[in-house]
Amino acid sequence: MSTVRAQGRFHIVFIVKYIRYGLILCLVPMLQALIAFDLPSLTKALRQDAAILVGMALFSFVIWRRCGFLLTDRQLTLRRGILWHRQQVIRPSQLAVIQLDRPIYLRLVGCTRVRLFAASSAAFGQVQFFLPRRQAAVLAECLMPVQSASSFFAPTGAERLRFTMLSANLVTTSFLVVFSARQTQDLIGNNLGVDLGSLAMANLGRLERLAELFLPAGVAWLFTLIFTLWGIALFFSLLATANFRVSRSGGVILAKGGRINLTERRILASAVSYCDIRVTPISRLLRRYPVFLCAGSYTGADLPILVYGKGRDALLQALMPQFIPPRPVAGITANRSWPQFLWKSGAMLAFCGMLCVVSVWKMPQLTPLLLVPLAVCVGLTAASVEGWFTEGVARNSNGTMAVCYTRLFSRHQLCVFTPNLSLAWMQTPFSEAVGRCTLTIHLPCRRRIRVRSIKKLAADHLRLVA
Repeated sequence: MSTVRAQGRFHIVFIVKYIRYGLILCLVPMLQALIAFDLPSLTKALRQDAAILVGMALFSFVIWRRCGFLLTDRQLTLRRGILWHRQQVIRPSQLAVIQLDRPIYLRLVGCTRVRLFAASSAAFGQVQFFLPRRQAAVLAECLMPVQSASSFFAPTGAERLRFTMLSANLVTTSFLVVFSARQTQDLIGNNLGVDLGSLAMANLGRLERLAELFLPAGVAWLFTLIFTLWGIALFFSLLATANFRVSRSGGVILAKGGRINLTERRILASAVSYCDIRVTPISRLLRRYPVFLCAGSYTGADLPILVYGKGRDALLQALMPQFIPPRPVAGITANRSWPQFLWKSGAMLAFCGMLCVVSVWKMPQLTPLLLVPLAVCVGLTAASVEGWFTEGVARNSNGTMAVCYTRLFSRHQLCVFTPNLSLAWMQTPFSEAVGRCTLTIHLPCRRRIRVRSIKKLAADHLRLVA
């Protein structure tokens, strides 16, 4: 006989979703009042909005009273619905990841957002609900218990590095703001109102001069905006990785941390489909590469599980014993198609290059602004050239699969652990003539990974030993 661990209703925050729908419905009376544009219509719209909000609040309260959960030592049962009741039974064997999120607005009311990710997307995919803090902790401990977990990764150095980058970025942003302001003042002049007025009242030929005056200053402000947004992103990354700890207790990987928004993830190690080492432009400068885990329907795209670097293979192997460091595959560039890798980035690079040439000839003031997309296209072309040399698939000695592919500016180096995948290849007449094909890997998380221009014999060998 199963023992009841916890039961009750969801947290009252559960009804916020339905009240939000009521706020959307309130826009209809306000739109009618805006069309009429008189006081009686506004009064009528406010009364209708009040009735809608009261009705949605009562409806949400009834739903909240009828919904709840029952947690035993064997399964979790979720109850939903008013007239038509629906029960969902979730067993611990079906779970791959349990994620507990406590943002600042949920911490104020003692609530925790619980996300359950299935080991197979065919089961239920992802389930989300809200529970009180203590009940959420009991649920996580019952479904995926963690006993004695010793921390083996705490990114204090990475936090200091991020803080250093943030401080340097703020200084750079300050210099850029001063430089942009001075450049704008030098180009337009101190008497801005008189200059704009005279230009606006002149003929159409004077408008071209107005655009020529503003474009160089706009380029400076564009770089200022980019560095400012980058600084904001680094600041939130610093808050998200504060007090971050990764440990492993038996077959469960525990990752928790955060300063304002607290997050805890429990990942079943046997359900991990692959680990993804992402080589981004920033990670190339730092020589540290973020590692993301995918387990079942959990893709883990928001926060890395740890930071990987040269000579730190033991750290990742302690987390995933089946992990094998990425290695170059010999002979992958023979008869490989250049156009398959360069046709997109090369076409954009040629287009931006022609625009820059035309601007130098006809409108030189526009050239600094066009150099920005040209630099982006150069980076994309460089990443495509790197993909021509590095993309490939190979079987490791322990049966896992090593996959390397590039997307935009990043190179993804995967170590695929799960045997539950399907392989599909596609050939064109040109690739068939040189014995090449494009391989698509279908993973349990419904994600497809495409590796371009690999040897057809290698793809057939992967399908035979899969």
